[in-house]
Amino acid sequence: MTTTVADLAGLLKEIPPGAWVAISEEKHAVVAYGADAQAVFNEAREKGEEMPLIVRVPDQATAMFL
Repeated sequence: MTTTVADLAGLLKEIPPGAWVAISEEKHAVVAYGADAQAVFNEAREKGEEMPLIVRVPDQATAMFL
């Protein structure tokens, strides 16, 4: 198993705090975001993302390790 570190700050800078975000694994881009994690996941799947990364934008600036 390998560990990858990714800086998501650039992708998440326009996303409101507390929102759930679906990130494309292949394109390294935000596919969908919103208040409900399941709805965000479903929207990403509808857009063709088989396994999007789902993360929640922190309410305040902090470091996150996934």
